[in-house]
Amino acid sequence: MFFRNLLLLLVAYLLWRFISKAWRFRKLVINQRDEFLNQTRAAEKQTRQEGEINITGKQKSDGKPSDDGTYVDFEEVD
Repeated sequence: MFFRNLLLLLVAYLLWRFISKAWRFRKLVINQRDEFLNQTRAAEKQTRQEGEINITGKQKSDGKPSDDGTYVDFEEVD
């Protein structure tokens, strides 16, 4: 009876330590995520003016014109 209660207390203590560490780790991850998001938002606000629009596109690396194919008019064959 004594050993069973002692074992139960030991298991409860270890379970409590595990849950508390997991909870602290979760809070740490959430805080770091929020801090990172705040930093990126602040950096974005500093670089962009209000109403500014940025359009970025893929530029062709070589100077050769691309061959998009030739257009063939449709003719109905009887």
